[in-house]
Amino acid sequence: MSGWVKDINNLKLKDTCITDDMVSEVEKEDYLYYYVDPKVQSPKLMKYYNPPDEIILIHHSTKNIERLIYPPEGPYLEQEEEKYDGFLDFLANKGEELPEALNKRRTLRFLVANNWNYKKTHKNILKTVEWRETVHPVILNDNMKELLDNGYMYIHGRDRHFRPLCFSNTKMITELGVGIDDCVSMCWFMCFYLIEQLCVPGKVENWLFISDLGGLSLSKLPSKHIKKFTLEAQDHLKCRIRKFFYFNTTLGLRVIYAFISPFLDKAIKEKTCMVKEPYCDELLEFAHPSQVEKRFGGDAEDVEVFWPPFCPSDEYDHDPDDIEDHEPSIEKVEKKRKSSKKSKKSKVQKGEEAPVESAPAPQTFATSMDKQKEITKERMSKRPVPKNTKDKGCTCTIF
Repeated sequence: MSGWVKDINNLKLKDTCITDDMVSEVEKEDYLYYYVDPKVQSPKLMKYYNPPDEIILIHHSTKNIERLIYPPEGPYLEQEEEKYDGFLDFLANKGEELPEALNKRRTLRFLVANNWNYKKTHKNILKTVEWRETVHPVILNDNMKELLDNGYMYIHGRDRHFRPLCFSNTKMITELGVGIDDCVSMCWFMCFYLIEQLCVPGKVENWLFISDLGGLSLSKLPSKHIKKFTLEAQDHLKCRIRKFFYFNTTLGLRVIYAFISPFLDKAIKEKTCMVKEPYCDELLEFAHPSQVEKRFGGDAEDVEVFWPPFCPSDEYDHDPDDIEDHEPSIEKVEKKRKSSKKSKKSKVQKGEEAPVESAPAPQTFATSMDKQKEITKERMSKRPVPKNTKDKGCTCTIF
């Protein structure tokens, strides 16, 4: 099934994302569907990456700032800190605490998504915690596996900030005749896989969604499938998708979108691209051409085997030589490491004392974020830590 998995017949449990509570329900012959390629999961260059300000926060306007990265240790804006404290007070006044599955950054996702409304946020959190108990983990059945095999949804490459590219071929739902529940469950399997296996808290927390509508008219789109997942995603998937691309759209769909567009929030409009062609230049502004298939305007060969996820190239920027401006190149890092080892070894052999290496200066965000970090530390030092808000190795990563 897959040309880039070295030995699909000898995959071990450790090579997959199968958890203890899934082992008894997954056949060994299906391990491939849960396989996690280390090179796709963690490209070498990604460990040197720190997201710049404009990737952490999007300024749609002076009053409309959207956060896409929620670092485990902050820093957070003063307003975010105040709202978080206020929400804890709101819960305390009700005699309640945060659910054990939540910590600060996960709670902030809900607060941001609910426009800081404490009552709505509380209701949304409780609903999501209960919902998650019923859907996670996802065990793939034959219909879901068929959807993966035929490329209804697949992951191919990463953009310039290492965000995965998730593709969808909407026609597959109609062609395969898969029911609503199986289709929605497969979508959640994909979301869990993206968040738990391909994202890194504080570094990479979002992905691009590229949907090929295949020229389907509005009447032929699987609207019930789309509606159910969309409603669930609005409740439970917070601040995860950086950009929506819709390719091969009909005139009717574009007219409808053009009609409703003036009434949409600016953030939604800025995150949506809808075109009649099977490609658009904006996608290549996000991702290096080598990461994108030729059918979508890139240079990578078109995918024929859709699962497991695949990264076709080690290039992530237009000019790899410039990447060390914010991320050291692998070659130079290795060269520096080897040179340092030789230097220390030579000095020891000569009887000289090898210098003690100082810890590298911490990577910081922009100056504005540095100032905010000091404010955050001061606020946190004055605030008692509420129960159940620390990370305890919790696997509730859908938040």
